[in-house]
Amino acid sequence: MAKEQNPKNTKKKKKSVVKPKSKKEFTPANSKSRKKQSSLQQETQLQVSHTKKDQKKPDKNLIEALIKEADEDVKDDANDEVEVDPDALRRGDKPMNIVDHLDEFRSRLLIVLVTIIVLTILGFYFSDILLDAINKPFIESGYKLNIFNLVEGFVLRIKASFVMGLLIGLPLLVYHLWQYIKPAIDIDNRKFAVYSMFAAVILFYAGLGATYFYLLPLSIKVLLSFTPPDMENMINASKYFNFAILFAIAIGITFEMPIIIMILTRIGIVSPSLLISKRKYAIVLIWIFAAVITPTTDPLTLTLVAVPLMLLYELSIVISKFIVIRKKRKELSQ
Repeated sequence: MAKEQNPKNTKKKKKSVVKPKSKKEFTPANSKSRKKQSSLQQETQLQVSHTKKDQKKPDKNLIEALIKEADEDVKDDANDEVEVDPDALRRGDKPMNIVDHLDEFRSRLLIVLVTIIVLTILGFYFSDILLDAINKPFIESGYKLNIFNLVEGFVLRIKASFVMGLLIGLPLLVYHLWQYIKPAIDIDNRKFAVYSMFAAVILFYAGLGATYFYLLPLSIKVLLSFTPPDMENMINASKYFNFAILFAIAIGITFEMPIIIMILTRIGIVSPSLLISKRKYAIVLIWIFAAVITPTTDPLTLTLVAVPLMLLYELSIVISKFIVIRKKRKELSQ
């Protein structure tokens, strides 16, 4: 007999249906937390918007304070320009601030540089005159100057033209220097300053003349006499030119000693008694200075530079005495 089927087994199995996940039900607690989060977000957005507005719109009080400060600075600058030394007005000087002084210095320096460049270009066509004059003391000794490469002659002409431009443009340089420093000098001392600068230029040219007519020919003859009999001198023209120019400039500078002593005496830093009492130390310093500025190391050239310096020192003592006597007479007359 067939087994009776179990009614439970006969029933069809129901298919299992997967229900989709239902959304979380909003409980009162969840709704409160959501409200808090939304309120916090709104507050943060408001803070960000306020900060952006503050960044875009700076404080008006701060702006007004900065404007007032700038106006006060402008007024102070205007007052500084208006406030002028009465002595400057009496001298007839134009009131100038630091920017005006720098602008004047730039313009005067530019004028001097352009003038020297133009004179150098023009001097290139007349460089033979200067070269012949400088080479003459050496050629008269019976020797010839030599050039050892192709470009040396051209470079030598450029050097000669530049030196010629400087020598011709020196008075213009001194003039613009005087015009620049004149407002800083009292009206009572301007006459003395003009005479001092004029004498300085004259003494510098006198030093160049003494070098050319006396010191340079003598030094050339003596230095060439040291050449051994079995050797021949092959003197480079460029090196000789450098030697002659440096030697002349050194002597020209040493001729400025009386002017320096005169100015120091006028100021009151130096007196004739001081110069006389320190004569021994001055002689030692003169020989050291001569050794520094001379282009060679031979004792003859050193002596040729040091001896005129010592004579100029003695002349400076005489000038210092004259300045002191004149100063005392002026004080007594007042």
